[in-house]
Amino acid sequence: MRKASISRVLLLSLVALQGGAGCASAQEASDPEANFEYLWQTFDRNYGIFGPKRVDWDALYRVYRPQVTARTSDQQLFDIMASLLGHLNDNHVRLIAPDRRFQSGILGETTQSREGFGRGELDDFSLQLIKDVYLSGRYQQRVRDVFTFGWLNDSIGYFHFRGFGSLDQSAAAVDEIVQEFASARGIIIDVRANGGGDDRVGKAIADRFADQKRLYMTTEVRNGPEHDDFSAPKYWYVEPNGPIQFTGPVILLQHRFSVSAAENFALAMRVLPHVTLVGDMSSGVFADVYGDQLPNGWRFGVPYKLFLDQNGFCWEGIGVPADIRQTNRREDIEGGVDRALELAMSLILSGDLGPHGAMGSLRDVRESAVGLVERELEQNGLDAATAVYPRIKAAEPEAYYLDEDELIGLGRRLAASGRLEAAARILEIGAREFPKSYAVQENLGDVYFDLGDQERGRQSYARALEANRRSYPWEKQAYETQREIASGKRALSRLLTTAEDDASLLALLEDFRRDRQAYHVNEGEINNYGYVLLREDRVSAAIEVFKINVEQFPESWNVHDSLGEAYMVHGDTALAIEFYEKSIELNPNNTNGREMLARLRGQ
Repeated sequence: MRKASISRVLLLSLVALQGGAGCASAQEASDPEANFEYLWQTFDRNYGIFGPKRVDWDALYRVYRPQVTARTSDQQLFDIMASLLGHLNDNHVRLIAPDRRFQSGILGETTQSREGFGRGELDDFSLQLIKDVYLSGRYQQRVRDVFTFGWLNDSIGYFHFRGFGSLDQSAAAVDEIVQEFASARGIIIDVRANGGGDDRVGKAIADRFADQKRLYMTTEVRNGPEHDDFSAPKYWYVEPNGPIQFTGPVILLQHRFSVSAAENFALAMRVLPHVTLVGDMSSGVFADVYGDQLPNGWRFGVPYKLFLDQNGFCWEGIGVPADIRQTNRREDIEGGVDRALELAMSLILSGDLGPHGAMGSLRDVRESAVGLVERELEQNGLDAATAVYPRIKAAEPEAYYLDEDELIGLGRRLAASGRLEAAARILEIGAREFPKSYAVQENLGDVYFDLGDQERGRQSYARALEANRRSYPWEKQAYETQREIASGKRALSRLLTTAEDDASLLALLEDFRRDRQAYHVNEGEINNYGYVLLREDRVSAAIEVFKINVEQFPESWNVHDSLGEAYMVHGDTALAIEFYEKSIELNPNNTNGREMLARLRGQ
């Protein structure tokens, strides 16, 4: 796809970081024009799905850019940006101003998504109906009521889960559920009204139903200026794991409000020959997203990955199709009937559900090179481990895959256990194989500094900065983090991610409070990690992390809002109200805070 020339990049942030060569026009642009340019250029440089969606981003620029002038009002600018982003048809694309919000895609076209997910109550689905009518009130729940399960009759098991949170807790819950239903004639898994979460959790759940190792998805990261610049693929396999697997008839119920990680879970389940998908198309949004902020403070999300199924097809904007379509109407639910669930039960009772083909899932089944390297390290030492990957790459290039995330994870584990030389040697493999990876160079720099090799540490940080695009606020923050680390400070957010459990995380926070000047604290990174903990149902730990942000950034309305949310999840209503009130005091336009306060005071 054709690319815009650099003369159209009117980004003040680019001027600030790169000296402004060729970008003087950015300083002359009006606020509305600069904000539009910032939004358009950010998507142009980072959005991962232009190709599969066949979106001509340059053509849309020519349509919408002339509509923005120095006299464009905030309301007009928001409407123009929302119209532009609406063409992406992407539920993960959001634009949030203090008094307005926009979401692209089907979820933005209906209020159901904002009202029904948390309760599992939508026009075409009611978890309470299933509990009361189909489970007759006999059900169990796990992981803070994320999982609901019980027997529909004496031969069919049912479980619903509303999100993909804690990996360990979710795996344990599903192991218990599979054991409970081991003798079942069939199992119905329900991901309707499932808002998504961590894809690793979806893989772990699907592994409990796998008959053998099968490829179900690949993911790639947008990593260059062209719309088709991507990293090497990351391979996702479903494979038997856990105490037992259930390989009898399974029906997966889904609909248009099965979102994100729920859809990637559907990709995993649909390659299993004993699984049938019933319901409707899923929501059609797969890619991971990062948050950014316009110069005027409006926030927006940018999906930066490309997700493909096992055959290389991208379902973005379409959704995973059901094998057998059956939907509910509002009057069905109001009348106490779930037609999709009843069809699923009838299909199992018929005994006629036969296995389907492999759907291409047995092609390109590879072994993890990182797993091989780790085994070689433990059995034969560091030299053997670092030599094995070049050997298999040359001799068996189609038999193994090298996963960047797995490699970084191994390096971090080695560093955390004090095996710094091994960590450096392993991460050096990543530096050679993933030359555009900011993360590999950053982690390698950390290890070099821990080894006392400041020169190589600074070189790795320099390479990380070179690989990093440095044009946007989150990247400028990363630059500041590295600069402070290079001067001897420790990045608190990065250290928190290495904590093995809540006790070690709390100990790290205490160390931080004793010597704050020794650490670099990035508000956005700390806030993001707090939400990671919330998604994993580690609510108490999340509260402690959000407290750090409140202590460090007392004038930030957003950190008070986040802490209020954590207290609300924890059930501490008085404290939740206190911090939401402070957030609104700092930002009277915080509409989300006002909505939460009204809800809390109405309890």
